[in-house]
Amino acid sequence: MERILGIIKAEDFNLAVTNLLIDLYSPDYEKYFEMLWFDPAQIGQLTLEEVDKLTKLAAIIEYVGNRQPKAKLYEWIYSDQLKLQDPYTPGVENESLQRIRRIFSAPREFCLRNVFYDEKTLRPV
Repeated sequence: MERILGIIKAEDFNLAVTNLLIDLYSPDYEKYFEMLWFDPAQIGQLTLEEVDKLTKLAAIIEYVGNRQPKAKLYEWIYSDQLKLQDPYTPGVENESLQRIRRIFSAPREFCLRNVFYDEKTLRPV
């Protein structure tokens, strides 16, 4: 639970997510997935901003975890409370064709939560 709280409360959320992605794509990824336990009962005690970040984090963890053969995915990731009201499409203009394309072509892990990252930004370099 500490790792998740550390990420959603980090001063620089994007940097914390980048560091998590490095871990989740590392040869020791199984160990890092094990560290991602979170008590779903705690979701109701988070601020709206923290729930927003937790939602984005759940999408990323599930997306990467579904592509790592031995990744452990905890139940909190699938919580019904983790869905954004408005589509989140970082890096593209709200009224752009690129945004619409990203929303319509997004993997299931993103669609379920209304979080639409560019898949290329989530892959290791």
